Amino acid sequence: MAVPDLVALRRSLHSTPELSLVEHTTADRIEGWLTDLGLAPKRVAKTGITAMVRGAKRGPTILARADIDALPVTEATGLVFASRNAGVMHACGHDFHAAGLVEVARRLAADPPSRGNAKLLFQPGEEGAGGMQLCIDGGVLRRPDVSAAVGVHVWQSERVGKIGLVRGACMAAVDDFEVRIVGRGGHAAMPHRSVDPVVVAAHVVTALQTLVARTVNPLDTAVVTVGSLQAGTAFNVIPPDATLKGTVRTFSEPVRKLVARRFKTLVKNVCRGLGATAEIEYRHFLPATVNDLAMVDLAWGVAEEIVGKRNVIEAEPSMGGEDMSLALRAVPGVFGFIGGDNGSKQTSYPHHHPRFDVDEACLPIGAAFIDGFVRTFLEQAS
Repeated sequence: MAVPDLVALRRSLHSTPELSLVEHTTADRIEGWLTDLGLAPKRVAKTGITAMVRGAKRGPTILARADIDALPVTEATGLVFASRNAGVMHACGHDFHAAGLVEVARRLAADPPSRGNAKLLFQPGEEGAGGMQLCIDGGVLRRPDVSAAVGVHVWQSERVGKIGLVRGACMAAVDDFEVRIVGRGGHAAMPHRSVDPVVVAAHVVTALQTLVARTVNPLDTAVVTVGSLQAGTAFNVIPPDATLKGTVRTFSEPVRKLVARRFKTLVKNVCRGLGATAEIEYRHFLPATVNDLAMVDLAWGVAEEIVGKRNVIEAEPSMGGEDMSLALRAVPGVFGFIGGDNGSKQTSYPHHHPRFDVDEACLPIGAAFIDGFVRTFLEQAS
């Protein structure tokens, strides 16, 4: 059975999105396409797929990765191939990534590298579910040992036809927190007999902004965002507690550690000063996604061959997070940005928006970049 062309692959995946770690239909379809290409796909982390393409001669192994999961978003694009799964949408471009890697598989299967191995990973659970770590635990970087890694993300900050690369950290470390502020509840008309956790929470939210403004060196970068504040059930009741949830984003490990330490001290002391207590859960979730400098140089040459010198740009790092960071912490590699905006309203919506869409002209660019990087790395590796 012929594997669909690249655009059809993307649209097929887009119409049937699945959430993190339950990408069963997606995995079955990718597995079938790879089998039809003559490859021997294997499962990892239950819904992840790997496939190996071996070169004519022995050599190193490079991992090429695409994520396959979708988001709990109700699609509002109006596309004829829009999501058929209620409340689930490919609102971050993972349908592009997965289709592109199937195309890479097609190219490599038809024309294997001259030496070494290309290991393809269709990774589940990127959207906060720890999918890359599950794959690493499942041996994706072993048997044979992986020497390098490459991946891409379709990127709405860049126009179609552009490839963006960052030297060093390209995406931020991701930490998250939950703070339960415990006060003393009571009647809203008699606040002097209570310790109002809502007021305390308001002071904590304001004080947290000083972590960036007055703790972090202005030449460094950090973001502290409280995304959720929950308290109370009635207009005339002071609740006994309030809960804050949010995220911290940083690029460097020293800044990451500094913010975490100061966060806990600040929250505890603000609460104590206002008569409340704080129960803090602070989780280091993902490290920064850091591109190896030598790999960026290699990628730059590959990208110029695909889109021309003027269209390869030094992209701005993003405070968004990526679990490709775990692979790039284990082996040197590169994570590139493939421009997806054509200047129209249709492609103007940001990632995770219900109307997110990307110009499909970027599909062959992303596939060609990964294919070219894999071949160039294997040819030049000693």
